[in-house]
Amino acid sequence: MGQRPQRTDRALVAEKQRIVAVVKRRVLLATATVISMAQRHNRPWLTALWEGVLRRLPTGKSAENAAPLGSIPNRLLVVKVHGMGDCVLIRLILEQLKSHQPEIDIGVLAGAGTSEILSLNSNFRIHKYSQKDLDVRSVLRTLRAIRRCNYEAVLNFEQVAIAGTAFLAATGIPVRLGFLGRGDLSKARFLTHGWQFEHDKSMWETFLALARMVDPELSATVGQFPIRCGELTKRWLSDWWASRVDEATTPVAFHIGSALGMDFRRWPIERFVRLAEELRGRIPRLRVLLTGTETEKELIERFSREYSGQCIDASSLCSIERTIGVLGRCDLLVSNDTGIMHLGAAMGLPTVGLFGPNTPRHWAPIGPRSTYVYDTDVPCSPCIDNYRNRLPTACANAVKSRCMYDISVDSVLAAVTRVVAHDWMS
Repeated sequence: MGQRPQRTDRALVAEKQRIVAVVKRRVLLATATVISMAQRHNRPWLTALWEGVLRRLPTGKSAENAAPLGSIPNRLLVVKVHGMGDCVLIRLILEQLKSHQPEIDIGVLAGAGTSEILSLNSNFRIHKYSQKDLDVRSVLRTLRAIRRCNYEAVLNFEQVAIAGTAFLAATGIPVRLGFLGRGDLSKARFLTHGWQFEHDKSMWETFLALARMVDPELSATVGQFPIRCGELTKRWLSDWWASRVDEATTPVAFHIGSALGMDFRRWPIERFVRLAEELRGRIPRLRVLLTGTETEKELIERFSREYSGQCIDASSLCSIERTIGVLGRCDLLVSNDTGIMHLGAAMGLPTVGLFGPNTPRHWAPIGPRSTYVYDTDVPCSPCIDNYRNRLPTACANAVKSRCMYDISVDSVLAAVTRVVAHDWMS
């Protein structure tokens, strides 16, 4: 009888070891899943982890209050950490809000790709979000900085982020306005006021609808773009331009790249080259400026090899302010669906946006002299849908970028004639 407890102890130890092994396997599997999700969507693992946790919590009450606030807050935090094109539209709205309410104190929570557009030539307070350096310590540091500002309301323009919305609830800001997806109650529990996406509305109209919950008097008319070049940038631009562009030429900008990891959104390089050749036949002293970043150098080099005319590498200008200065001297911008397209259109530059995976119904360029080309009828287009959080990272068609190949050079030339103000396209 004295041996039985020993056998029982061994059985208990074995059972504990089995349970520990199962837990370890599940933790490793969950960790691998989180890391995979983060890599697939280019998101920090910490964000992906909390998104997964928050989506599994009880949904609670839905924030379906879409009525305007009873009064305009004195201190407002505006949030947009991703999307350069989004921020161009949001900056136009904020400038209008500031003109209506000059005493309002505005802070912005912005990321690396959005802070310059949201803050340049403004007195907005900046809280910076760094996806690259995101960890628990940086989250707590930002949380403390926001709490010290005593904001009365937060206007969150991020379309789908749940972890970010939960973070904003933790700041203690009493009034929290943001977007709601269809049937998505995970995000709703962290909002006091929610605006439901309307699929027939453009993103400009959608951003405006959310902002009108703060100020119902905001106008749909696009105002003057607020960012101007400072004296240092003007001097840099004068030297840069004089060394590259003959004043007797007609400068036309092409943006031939796309967001990192979204190469299926690009119009083929050979089509851009043919467009440039066609324009050069009408404009003998044409100069093509190629905007972009370091990641698009290879595309620019290929265009330069294949184009028989003169082109100028205008990539890696190092700042939005310099890019604005360069675009401001151009007579036309032809661009894939990117932030540069929205920037040029908002500046009043004649702009033609090229669409295929995304729909111009939501993302057409907004500006007094802008238009777009969307010629495809393939059933898989549009595959990108921000309203439904459908953001593929690869083309599902058997022919990659098939929808972009459906855009002809003649269609783009016809669009150009609709926006240019000079007679050089006649």
